[in-house]
Amino acid sequence: MAIQATFTKCDFVLNLGGFVLYLADVGTDLWVAVVYFHEKEFIWFALVLTVILLSAVVLQSFSWSWYKDDGEFHQEQHSSEIQHFHNQGCSSPRPWLCVVHIFQLGMPVRFFRALVLGYKAAFKQGDSHAAIYAITDLSMLRLFEAFLETAPQLILQTFILLQSEDRNFIQYGSVVISFMGISWTTLDYYAALKRSLPNQNLTCGFPYVIYFLYKLLTISAKILSITLLATLHVLAVAAYLLLVWPIMMVYVMRQKTAFCKSKCQEDIYRIVIGFILIFTFFNIKGQKIRLALTLYYIFRIFETSVLIILCWILKSSSLDKGYDLSISITITLSLITGLVCVVLYYSCFHPSVYSKAATDEDSDNSHTESQIPACQDEVDGFLPQNSNVRLDNVCENNAVIHSSVPRSKRGNSRIINCLTE
Repeated sequence: MAIQATFTKCDFVLNLGGFVLYLADVGTDLWVAVVYFHEKEFIWFALVLTVILLSAVVLQSFSWSWYKDDGEFHQEQHSSEIQHFHNQGCSSPRPWLCVVHIFQLGMPVRFFRALVLGYKAAFKQGDSHAAIYAITDLSMLRLFEAFLETAPQLILQTFILLQSEDRNFIQYGSVVISFMGISWTTLDYYAALKRSLPNQNLTCGFPYVIYFLYKLLTISAKILSITLLATLHVLAVAAYLLLVWPIMMVYVMRQKTAFCKSKCQEDIYRIVIGFILIFTFFNIKGQKIRLALTLYYIFRIFETSVLIILCWILKSSSLDKGYDLSISITITLSLITGLVCVVLYYSCFHPSVYSKAATDEDSDNSHTESQIPACQDEVDGFLPQNSNVRLDNVCENNAVIHSSVPRSKRGNSRIINCLTE
């Protein structure tokens, strides 16, 4: 049975939680930078501020270009469709939006709009498709922000905590909030993907908890392993990135992505995705890649083992401050538990499990429903084929989305073109 896209109260709470963590993450990062400045730790201050500013510039450029692309897309439609999008706030970008992005406020504006539309859809019987449209772009940007800004900040902050003799509460708070924020962002993006695809059996509650733990534990293991490598020597981290990042980028380029309209921004996009792949798995084109997911985490196990062994072999006793053993154990347990959560989620809690049960239950009652699989995601990666509706960005990959919702309501949801789990 086809499942219509709806924006639920659970979705609103998920988005609201993401906004709270976003504010807390940005606030604590800036607070930590100020603390370093007052303590005359100018190197740490400069590093923290540099990571924040560089990621902000990349995010604002993507956000503004997407507003422009949306404006060009809607100008190609019938005048009534343009008016429809104008009423939803999706028409061509207004001049003030350019100023907003120059002052690095594009993300808060997108959050505000998504929360307003989400509240109306969840509590006031408003247009669910307008809310989903707003949140999909926001979720993609949040994913970029999580790995371009939060992940490097986590490595830096954790390294500083290990090296510093004087620690304060705000440093610990910043690390904890960042770990929670980056994991919550991946969960929010996963939920946004499910909402944006048709014929989905949506889940919430405990399955989301398992998925959140999977991301939290596997990403934490990766960040701690890189931090442990940094305690050996800072240049060791640079060498590691120079080795792994190009490998991930080669994989991305082999997928021949077509996510952005301009070649320059497409190259930036591929660089960003390559960086994300260092920390977690990311399905680039929505293909069936259950094997790729398995191989990725086999590589992660091998890579993590090598990093831990190298740190123990190469680190001299004078550099050992007593935390190596505890961190190594934490990394190992986090990765193993995270992989258990992966298996548990996809074997017991993935929507395809419910979809199969629902299909078996409904088979005696209906023989006219489409045979489109009910779940498409990072592992399944199947996009149903039907000539009814072609979404703008998906057309580049010859993937067609079937939906009873008119194109003017769905828009060109970018999230479908760049699937994660």
